[in-house]
Amino acid sequence: MDKGDERKKQLLQVALDVFIEKGYYGTSTREIARRAGVSSGLSFHYFNNKESIYLKLVKIGVEEMKIDTEIAMEAPYEYLFQTIKNIFEQLESNPSFGKMFVFMDNVQYTTVDDKEIELLLKSIDICSQWIPVISEGQRRGEFRAGNSHSLCVAVFGAIQGIAQEKVRNPQLISNEYNRIDTLLCLRK
Repeated sequence: MDKGDERKKQLLQVALDVFIEKGYYGTSTREIARRAGVSSGLSFHYFNNKESIYLKLVKIGVEEMKIDTEIAMEAPYEYLFQTIKNIFEQLESNPSFGKMFVFMDNVQYTTVDDKEIELLLKSIDICSQWIPVISEGQRRGEFRAGNSHSLCVAVFGAIQGIAQEKVRNPQLISNEYNRIDTLLCLRK
């Protein structure tokens, strides 16, 4: 990775922290540059404005949230279990991963007049991606019966809560939740 890529990655990491701490409207490019230890002018070399930094972070978050529905439908329980296991492993090994969970949750509730962000968020709606997979798992007898939307909210609400707690308390060992199927109340 060259120096420019490293600097851009550093600015995004700092921006992620500042957006989580201060929200979209409380964050300025000046604050991001200051915390990154660079001049505002240099930060503008990499990103035109706060909106472009925010959009880049949203794009990264959206990419991390996409699922391969076709593969998930082939083996719903195994796919969901592996996805959750991978999430917990990432929470342990990569602090930015948990921060991205918190950031993307905040993005859902922040009104930013940007059509691209709006479209990106619609493309990764968790429930619209996972309800068909959960329903298929229920049909196969892999998941307990019940309202698939409610199960989806319970599962991903639990994951979101664990990610948020991991960001607040980095010493938390998220893989202590190794009985994922029990934690998430999906398994019959």
